[in-house]
Amino acid sequence: MSKKITRAIIRERKNAVNELEELVIVIKQHFPKFYNWINCITDKRQKGKISYSMKCIIMVRILALCCGIQSMNEITTDFNTNQTINNINLILSESNIELPHRDTIINILKELNVKDLENLNTKVIKTLIRSKVLNSFRIPCNGKNYFHIVIDGTGLFSRTYELDKMAITKTYNRGSEDEYTIYSYYVLEAKLICGDMVFSVASEFVENTTTTDKDGNEIWEFDKQDCELKAAYRLLEKIKKIFPKTPIIIGGDALYVKKPFFEKCLENKFEFIVRYKDTTMTTISKEFDKIEHTITDIKGFGKCEFVNNLVYGSDIKNDFDTINIIQYTPKTNDELIEDDDERIQQIFKFVTSLKISKQNQQIIATTGRNRWKIENHGFRDQKEGVINISHAYCKDYNATKCNYLLSQITHTILTLLNNGSILIKATKATKKDVSKAIKTILTSEITHLNQTRKIQLRLL
Repeated sequence: MSKKITRAIIRERKNAVNELEELVIVIKQHFPKFYNWINCITDKRQKGKISYSMKCIIMVRILALCCGIQSMNEITTDFNTNQTINNINLILSESNIELPHRDTIINILKELNVKDLENLNTKVIKTLIRSKVLNSFRIPCNGKNYFHIVIDGTGLFSRTYELDKMAITKTYNRGSEDEYTIYSYYVLEAKLICGDMVFSVASEFVENTTTTDKDGNEIWEFDKQDCELKAAYRLLEKIKKIFPKTPIIIGGDALYVKKPFFEKCLENKFEFIVRYKDTTMTTISKEFDKIEHTITDIKGFGKCEFVNNLVYGSDIKNDFDTINIIQYTPKTNDELIEDDDERIQQIFKFVTSLKISKQNQQIIATTGRNRWKIENHGFRDQKEGVINISHAYCKDYNATKCNYLLSQITHTILTLLNNGSILIKATKATKKDVSKAIKTILTSEITHLNQTRKIQLRLL
């Protein structure tokens, strides 16, 4: 008979856990070359004027994010204790007298090569996959075991004043006295979906770039701004470079129901499952309604209807192709939605490159629906949780991009900590509570960290 978990037991467990030690062990055990990777980042500082190692500067920023520190000023104030200096020196095997000031960190982020941090994130995710701790989350379908990578975009922050020439702009009330322009930083993310966990695979910033005239001058005028769809094509190329041979299913929302997007996926040898709505590429829904479907009512799951090799295209352009489509009606009542004061059953449609059968229809429908996790367990968690990616830590665009990439790496580390550490899970603490505990230990206790202790990640 299992023992009842009382509040007293939970308090006892919390007192027995050193959350900072667990965090450090997750980094050292699962990414043993992490600090070496940081030291390989290109350092543009003058050698005679370097006070802090690159490892120290980057790790102070990452630890601040782990602690839930919401501004650069708080790093200077909250980390200004002898205990913090001692603990960070212990973690990094250094002997710093002080820790870098917020201005020092910002100046470094302004000068860092964004590709260096992209490479750092790539090393983190590839090491995680090679360790096979995520293998149980592969999707078995048509004789292969796929990883499910979903792409979606999110805004970081917007202002009514000009941020940077590369910022995306949108003008409202054009031509009137009330005309105004919003400047935004926007990023497209590719995230690996593993149950209720998401891990950043690659990032592509949606940004306007310069052109050069015949005299070699930079010109910022452009006919069309960069957009999420253009960035998606670049992002697919990045994913292919990271995983040249790994079986991958690309997921996305209805924005990506475009023939060029399908072709780009297949060109990179990716399968895809994309959310379909009847208002996009209407020839698909028209043909689907005409053709006889294979219909199965799966007990406890719902009804699936599918058609393979559905022909769609344009009569005017004489351009046709084929696609597979599945329609899924959930069984449970919690899928009802409000429509004109009436609760109706929600229906989901997905287009896919995978051949659909009665054996895999449930897997394909479930995988398609898991697309939403990039929003709930990814962006929403990073905006409303410990890591605030919407906060304008710095106006400089390069620093903003670098800070965002460090946030993605930190999110991966915290996800492993909160979902994999047996001791952390036993405390029943929330993510915010764990981060508060890390901050408390780091800033107010001179502690001994057993960094050689081994832990086993159990990601379920």
